[in-house]
Amino acid sequence: MSDPVIPPGRRVTMEDVARAAGVSLSTVDRVMSLRANVRADTAQRIAEAAASLGFYGRNVIEQRLLQNRPTVRVGFLLQKRGMAFYQGLAKALGDAAAASVRAQVRVMIDYIDAQDPTVIAERILALRGEVDALGVIATDHVAVREAIVQARADDMAVFALVSELSATTGAGYVGVDNRQMGRTAGWFMSHLASGTGPLAVMVGTQRFQCQELCEMSFRSFLAAQAQDRELLATRLTLEDESFAYASTLDLLSSEPDLAGLYVAGGGIEGVIKALSELKARHARRPAVVCHDLTPVTRSALCDGVVQVVLSHPVTALAQAAIGAMIEAVIAPSDMSVRHTLSIQIDVPESI
Repeated sequence: MSDPVIPPGRRVTMEDVARAAGVSLSTVDRVMSLRANVRADTAQRIAEAAASLGFYGRNVIEQRLLQNRPTVRVGFLLQKRGMAFYQGLAKALGDAAAASVRAQVRVMIDYIDAQDPTVIAERILALRGEVDALGVIATDHVAVREAIVQARADDMAVFALVSELSATTGAGYVGVDNRQMGRTAGWFMSHLASGTGPLAVMVGTQRFQCQELCEMSFRSFLAAQAQDRELLATRLTLEDESFAYASTLDLLSSEPDLAGLYVAGGGIEGVIKALSELKARHARRPAVVCHDLTPVTRSALCDGVVQVVLSHPVTALAQAAIGAMIEAVIAPSDMSVRHTLSIQIDVPESI
């Protein structure tokens, strides 16, 4: 229903709120007096009408909503706890849960420091009965897929975060379009890489669908540009800072004319360390596009070591994940829904 027209100077009444919300005056009165149960969706509609009209008692109505919120237990299995991206994501998830007006959200956040898929699968299965919904960042491996199918059979909603999982799991997804991410990296690289030297791609591991899709899309975009430029074989960082540092030094030594480097996985701290050493020696450096704005990549942008950072918008990701998980528990429907977010793009002039 449309909001009633309130003459200038007249105070908004409960009758006005009732008309705007499409409910009876007695229903608004029950919400205001906190005397009797009112359906959560009805109370939400009344609260929205009261806020829209500027009703003097809207704070009381909002308090009723808070009291009536159901409790939802959500769990998250993130990747390495020492990585700045996951630390930032964990904080954002906690903040989003605390700010929820839809439910009282109890959050459990844990980290998967091992890359063994069987370990990840065991961790997923161990959470059955402990949480109502699970958000997981994991490799797309058969053991992980089977664990998710079992968890969903036990009425646990599951959402893949950041990196997609096979559609056969029935899990939802919250994150950016990783094909778009890779093609965006390719577009920037085609404009930033100077000279005729080759280009290179580094990923942590191709077991993560997000990294595989970014790499493939990056290559696909550049192949369509009709540029006579070599694109080298993909190198791994194994999501490890020390390994990434050594791998970058080896790449730069074997390819001194390298024109561009796209880092689509973890271990960026090691890559930046190697590039910073080149900068200190005033040596030639490639144009660099990498993922996820953290204190380390922000500093690298400021120092000119990195030219572009493409990120998951962490705050929006956390809010979308918490919202999707709450809805999957409170109002179950199609839990395989995708929540695709816009890519956050940072360059030196934007930070």
